[in-house]
Amino acid sequence: MKQFFVNLGLVIFLMCLLTVFFGDHQVSKTMFQRRIDAFEESTTISSSYITVADTSDNNVSLFVGVMSEYCVYIIEFIGELFSNFISLFL
Repeated sequence: MKQFFVNLGLVIFLMCLLTVFFGDHQVSKTMFQRRIDAFEESTTISSSYITVADTSDNNVSLFVGVMSEYCVYIIEFIGELFSNFISLFL
């Protein structure tokens, strides 16, 4: 009985491997991609709208930039303070 279940398990494993390697997943994926490409080629979008690129920073990014600069200054100050403290004892 044990040998039967081992053989059954090996057969199921072999069938799974064959399905993975020889299944039609890649073929269906390729056909689906071809349909998408054909659809994209057939549809053309023409619009008369003009978009203006806004390159100015928003308020959040300006605030984060200022806070970042202040954090850098604070870290530099703490580093100098620690360095002076260590050199005082050495």
